[in-house]
Amino acid sequence: MEAGEIETMPEPKVLICMPVDHPGYVVPGSLHWTCHKCKRGVWVAPSSWLILHKHPGMEVYCWGCAFARMEKAPGEIMKLTPTQQKEIVEYRRRY
Repeated sequence: MEAGEIETMPEPKVLICMPVDHPGYVVPGSLHWTCHKCKRGVWVAPSSWLILHKHPGMEVYCWGCAFARMEKAPGEIMKLTPTQQKEIVEYRRRY
């Protein structure tokens, strides 16, 4: 990269979300969404709303469909945002 150039991350393609029928903690304020592939209900946590807003064409996948997709076409997994990390810590604290 040359001086003055801004490093950009590739646009994320898929947001992986917890299925609605998975027992356990749901992040308060989560929105009900639908898996792009199987149409199963999923929860989109508040920390992911901004990601979807910034990337309107992003597909939302349930865990099962996302993992099946990764087996066929492995890709780069983006780092969690600090807010997503906090949501996971809260989940682990409760369960």
